Amino acid sequence: MNVHTPTSTGSSQRADAAHPAATEPACERIDFDRYVVAHDAPVGYIEVVPPLYVCYLGHPYPRAVEIAQVYDYDHAVSIVSAMAAGSRDHALAG
Repeated sequence: MNVHTPTSTGSSQRADAAHPAATEPACERIDFDRYVVAHDAPVGYIEVVPPLYVCYLGHPYPRAVEIAQVYDYDHAVSIVSAMAAGSRDHALAG
């Protein structure tokens, strides 16, 4: 006897299949004081100006716009990534 048990739309099994995990942005050092943040292509830059990390959105670097200044590298990466994705759920400073 074969029994088919349907999964509800709110189950974790279906939620995992519907929403693939977000990929981490790739960060690569391109100069002694500058990093590029990329998903599939460059989306922004982080410049190291001790003690700050200055976040830029856009590509190429000369046309990028400064969007934030923070004290934490990981926070800088998340800001550039969120702004590039168009998310409004990020804190620019904090």
